[in-house]
Amino acid sequence: MIKASKQFVGFIFCISMIVGCQTPSEKEALHYEVFDTRAINDSIAIHLANYKNDFDEWKTVYENCLNDTLFPNAFYLGLQDKIGISSICNQTAQNLNKQITVLDTSAKGNIFDLLSVNKSANCFSKINLNKSLQDNFYFELMRNLKNAGEYKYLSDLVDTNQIDFKISTLIDYSLRPDSLINLLQRTKDSSLIYFRQILITPGNGILARVAMIFGFNAQFHLKRNLSAEEESKLKNEVFFTLGNHGENGNIQLLKDQNIKIAINKNYIVFGEFYVIR
Repeated sequence: MIKASKQFVGFIFCISMIVGCQTPSEKEALHYEVFDTRAINDSIAIHLANYKNDFDEWKTVYENCLNDTLFPNAFYLGLQDKIGISSICNQTAQNLNKQITVLDTSAKGNIFDLLSVNKSANCFSKINLNKSLQDNFYFELMRNLKNAGEYKYLSDLVDTNQIDFKISTLIDYSLRPDSLINLLQRTKDSSLIYFRQILITPGNGILARVAMIFGFNAQFHLKRNLSAEEESKLKNEVFFTLGNHGENGNIQLLKDQNIKIAINKNYIVFGEFYVIR
């Protein structure tokens, strides 16, 4: 199972050091390079079990849902919710820019000057799960259910022999590199200047393109019958909050002691990294 962890993202950058690093001059014009994944993905597949199979399964989902080929130089990131587009990472740390974002609306700017939505679709696809992907989704289901307040007891009632996972919306969007470089070269904003300094540090890279799902649904059978009180509380669809960024979940009791749970939060599945020099 590939967890959404700094160890995995760091591993990508550890191997990616084969592309080499140069210290940029502050006076030189910035330019970008894309991490070439041809050799890197092969190396990751050797070191991380299931990487290639999981990559191929998600590639199929992407191409069937968006009716297009997966973008080149994509890394498979599992169900990644620790970094987002414009996050800066290296081999030892992720999201180095933390609260500093380039997606601002200052100086009559607009986030869509920096962002391009390439493809999106409502898939409602059932995932063809191998053991690794089953573990991936199950881990996220359990992690979120245990934060579902009074409904967290449901995490102990999941029948793993009767469970299906589906995704709803899949989107492919990216930073516009030329617009980003233009912004960073002309800005006088102290936060963006600091962002630029982090970005051009040798060994760092920016997550510049992603394939992201807007959560997933899980439908499963319960290990036991609900009590009258439990069933009464689930008579109507119920909702619970996940985190502080508008993420949430909802629970529906179906017939024959089946449950449908939606986890409404963003997960990046594929990412493309740029180096700015």
